[in-house]
Amino acid sequence: MFAPVLLVLGVLPLISCLSSDKPLYEWRADECTVRTPRKSWTALTSAEKLGYLDADLCLMSTPARSGITGAKSLWDELQYAHIIQVPYVHFVGAFLPFHRYFMAIHAHLLKTECNYEGPIPYWDETADVGNINGSSIFDVETGFGGNGTGAGGCIADGPFADLKLHFKEDLNTTEYCVTRSLNDRGLSSANQENIDACLETKNFTEIWSCLEGRPHGAGHGGVSGTMVNLFLSPGDPIFYLHHGFLDKLWWDWQALDLVTRLTEIGGNNTASGRGGFPGGGSPGGGFPGNPFAPGGNSSFAPPPGFNTSNPFPFPGLGGEPNKAFTDYFYDGGNITTLNHTLWSAGIVRNITIGDVMDPRSGFVCAEYL
Repeated sequence: MFAPVLLVLGVLPLISCLSSDKPLYEWRADECTVRTPRKSWTALTSAEKLGYLDADLCLMSTPARSGITGAKSLWDELQYAHIIQVPYVHFVGAFLPFHRYFMAIHAHLLKTECNYEGPIPYWDETADVGNINGSSIFDVETGFGGNGTGAGGCIADGPFADLKLHFKEDLNTTEYCVTRSLNDRGLSSANQENIDACLETKNFTEIWSCLEGRPHGAGHGGVSGTMVNLFLSPGDPIFYLHHGFLDKLWWDWQALDLVTRLTEIGGNNTASGRGGFPGGGSPGGGFPGNPFAPGGNSSFAPPPGFNTSNPFPFPGLGGEPNKAFTDYFYDGGNITTLNHTLWSAGIVRNITIGDVMDPRSGFVCAEYL
């Protein structure tokens, strides 16, 4: 278990980051004058696709800026910011708002560090159900490269061939490659029936639980490899398009009742045992110990040949909450509110869930087309 590792990191350093007044990038709520378009990958021109891929490569080659020990690039810093707080941004009410914030940070870096001016793409996973290997998103010329055909399942073709990452689950550093094992079984959970079921939910805790279940598991399980590791998955560039799809689904649901749903939030701040989801349940029926266990919402459909009896652990999800995080959520308890702090390890200023509830304004400043 890695739960003690988060504690070993030290309460004081984390508190320093969570309460920092000197992030690398500042932003103002009134800066949203032109919304960044967000489009399905298939709606981008070839030139737009190549421009986006080049911008991600730029983040991977641009030296780290935030002072995170062990980070060599901006890409490393993004992955670190996700790894260190996995237990506080999954199976909790902040899951959807945090990932909206996290994707906006990625988009912000593409623009400010790499001069990217094009649309931010998402992966319409439902359209690729049953044919993930034939999806244009994995094209080797104008896509994210194909399956993990290299040694050890590493990506061997396309723009991210032999891409190296550095942070592991326990935040120790070692060089390793991004792996994939594309499979239709995993992606099948993004089928239209499951999507429709989520969009028919009546309140925030229901839509959160539904989206973090099968649709969330679909992209991760369908790509598999690095993507199926809850901690390391942001190392694969497809991560941001997968979560872009989830965010669009949340926005589609919000748009059905904007008056209510732009301010509706809820859920627990900590996912202790099986209590992170409404009713004490969990999206996969087997969380947190085995995300591939049968039953429930089947969050992660296992790829062929995966050892479902002993998958990788989910450290910290059932352990004692780290006060270096929980004391700075500012919710006044364990129920997620609009005042809940969103943190990015000092990459950008802390904001609140209330700041990202409407993706058309504020820090996100985007428009789904």
